[in-house]
Amino acid sequence: MAHTHIPVAHTLPWVCATVWLDAATFGTMGVGVGFAVAAALWCQTQSPSKRVVCIQGDSAFGFSAMEMETAARYKLPIIAIIMNNSGIYNGFDGETWESFLQSGMHPCISLPANSLQPGVRYDQMAAMVGCKGFNVTTPEELRAAFTEALATNDRPTIINVVIDGMAQRKPQDFDWLTKSKM
Repeated sequence: MAHTHIPVAHTLPWVCATVWLDAATFGTMGVGVGFAVAAALWCQTQSPSKRVVCIQGDSAFGFSAMEMETAARYKLPIIAIIMNNSGIYNGFDGETWESFLQSGMHPCISLPANSLQPGVRYDQMAAMVGCKGFNVTTPEELRAAFTEALATNDRPTIINVVIDGMAQRKPQDFDWLTKSKM
């Protein structure tokens, strides 16, 4: 029998455990909602005034989105913020997406492997489990949605933040990651 695990305790410096865990910069995707469920269960019984905010991209959310049902079932007030750029790393705008589809080739050939369908409303997943979701496109809408999500303390909330898929990523430069003595 094979056992697979990630020994993060051996690679991450733990200064204040249970406050911040970032697996994304170590190449792990899709664990955000699962981590959020575990953290929210702890907060629910040990520190009810604390809130869990799970910030991840649309691609990472796709790996474990159905865990929002678990969060709803246990009435965990997780705030899931999905940075939706319609892609893995970079996405495409609707016009570019349509140009791929109009190429005459089957979409599995014409669409780049890093593309996700533009305009996906991840916020609508909240309704299927009796929760509230928000689709935001401006900082003001995000502020209002986050304020309302903070006021909700008996169920999860999903905030779908639509961002420009064609924008370039800012290079990652974390002292703790790039200048490590590991």
